[in-house]
Amino acid sequence: MKSIFNKLQEKAKIAISNSRLNFSGNAFGKTVSLSGKDSENISKITNLMVDVIRRQRRLWRKEITDWQAARYAFYQSEIPKNYQMQEVYDDTLLDGHLTAVTEDRTLRTTNKNYIFTINGIKDDRLSEFIEDKEWFDMVLDEAHKSVYRGETFIFIKDFDKGNIREVELIDRGLHIPGQKILLSDINANSGIDVSEVNDVLLYAKFYNNIGILEKAAVYTILKRHSWGSWDEFEELFGVPIRIAKIASQSDAVKNEVANWLEEMGSAAYGVFPIGTEVEIKENSKTDAFNVFYMKIQALDKELSKLILHQTMTTENGSSRSQGEVHENTLEEVVKSDKKKMLSFLNKRLVPAMRMIGYKIPENAKITIEKTVDPKEQIKIDTELMGNGYVLKQQYVEQTYGVEVERMPSEDKPLKEKTATGKA
Repeated sequence: MKSIFNKLQEKAKIAISNSRLNFSGNAFGKTVSLSGKDSENISKITNLMVDVIRRQRRLWRKEITDWQAARYAFYQSEIPKNYQMQEVYDDTLLDGHLTAVTEDRTLRTTNKNYIFTINGIKDDRLSEFIEDKEWFDMVLDEAHKSVYRGETFIFIKDFDKGNIREVELIDRGLHIPGQKILLSDINANSGIDVSEVNDVLLYAKFYNNIGILEKAAVYTILKRHSWGSWDEFEELFGVPIRIAKIASQSDAVKNEVANWLEEMGSAAYGVFPIGTEVEIKENSKTDAFNVFYMKIQALDKELSKLILHQTMTTENGSSRSQGEVHENTLEEVVKSDKKKMLSFLNKRLVPAMRMIGYKIPENAKITIEKTVDPKEQIKIDTELMGNGYVLKQQYVEQTYGVEVERMPSEDKPLKEKTATGKA
């Protein structure tokens, strides 16, 4: 079974007959192993250690300098690199508010019922290909995250003819920015052109090459600084300072009283020798914390504006009319995301499914199933029935989820039946 790199070298075309392909790891095309006889082979051991270290996720806290270095690596003209920016993004998404707003936007697009239709009519047989499929849910989720993280490649890792079993996200750090080239290693200077691979690699880009988190990273770093400063402020001024005054000049007595104060902790009492005076000094500047609190709030609002284009769906609104304006703004953002998602599914996924054996007609496409709000629909139906229209039993049962034993006869308008009490 050949690796994907060997297959890409064969004119970037992958045979469908090979149902399983391995596309993971950091050392493509290299067999690295150690045995007893290698215990003194310093070169081989060093190469293995370096390769392992390169693969480890860097967990230290990112600062503005890391963000600047990552942008420089991403935008350099000779050999642009993406892995530094993706590490900054991993750190950025530790922010709770940013996680909430990004998940909110993603779920509004992915948490829909995607179906296959032919000429606008749902096809149940084709829809079974994607309904309740774990791999399809992952494709939706990772494709939409390209809004935040930039260019995304999703690899159809395991499949039979006409049956996808598993998909895998290709590490975004292996992409050469702006080019459909994948590196074999994050430190490599050359890679493989995958622009012609359209059956097992799905390419998604819903925003731009680098993603919207490039702008969000600065806000989260500054916000973390404010949290840290607030924490230091709490340690210095949040707890009243206790000062013990003793008559003795003995260092031993001073140290003993200091230990008592330390062991006292948050207790409301303490036992001290006669002649010891304990003074408690409270912070008189009770509003000083607002410096940090207001800055954190301002940064959260900036993150909401950046991701959701408004703030009132995550913050308390001042009026209903303003809240409706903000909700409408978010709906426009989500509408755009849905259009991009459907374009990706029908231009990337559906052709790939056909290539690997799914029997999908050319006039079939993936759409979002329209759902009916019963509260709004009943107003429409009531108006229609009030004007003499008779609804079909099947429509009533499907729309409202109820079983109807019989429908009004069609020989009399509904208004007449209501007047006689026989409706």
